[in-house]
Amino acid sequence: MTQPQSSSGPLQITIDTRLLLWVLLSSLIAIELLLVFLDLYVNWGKTADSPAIRRMFNITREDGLASWFAVTQTFVVALMLWAIFAVSARDQGNRLQRFGWLLLAVFFTYMAIDDGAMVHERLGTASKNLGDDSLISQVTGAFPSYAWQALFLLPLTIMGMFMLWFLWRTLTDKVSRIGIIAALGLFGIAVAMDYIEGLEHGYTPLANAYGWSGSSVQHFAKSIEEFLEMLAMSLWLVIFLRYFARRTPEFCVHFR
Repeated sequence: MTQPQSSSGPLQITIDTRLLLWVLLSSLIAIELLLVFLDLYVNWGKTADSPAIRRMFNITREDGLASWFAVTQTFVVALMLWAIFAVSARDQGNRLQRFGWLLLAVFFTYMAIDDGAMVHERLGTASKNLGDDSLISQVTGAFPSYAWQALFLLPLTIMGMFMLWFLWRTLTDKVSRIGIIAALGLFGIAVAMDYIEGLEHGYTPLANAYGWSGSSVQHFAKSIEEFLEMLAMSLWLVIFLRYFARRTPEFCVHFR
């Protein structure tokens, strides 16, 4: 039995990269704003009678729609970085770039796993149960905020500095560099907000100053924090996809 063959040759699809990137970024931001609105309207506003439905739209929970979206987006960024590494691996001369893209691919893959399995939160909790004689337990116990930050804050800072150095050196155009600063800045603000949240009094002074409910301030601060993290990841996706499109203007996949 003969297989049908196309008389017009291989299928070719031409993509307007600039349009694709703008549509992608606009769509991701729209989804993220929608998730914030649904948390406000459905969950906090309690327009749904079912607590299970409200939990599904709660942006601060790890088992809601927002969490699924964030993990999926991070995983897509990791896949994009693995594709960039595969392309850069063909270049025999520049070992630094190959190492840089490999490190970023591994890091964002871990980020996706961490967000999905709550790795840093669980390690932070476990560190407190090692006993009073443990150095790690003493360090996390003395740390004023969440225990996971005592373990991960320094490695994350080092990784952020490496990303800034490596990407600034590799992505030299103005648009990419603005995106790099914006994405790292958003992550930094989110980590700072998480630090404040973990303090003994946290946002209590802010709530008292304006007569707001402490639980309301805590919830919406967490909502803003999650939004900033998702927005930063959207910027990373667009930055890396833009670089990949420029690096491989004629990317082909052949099926045999």
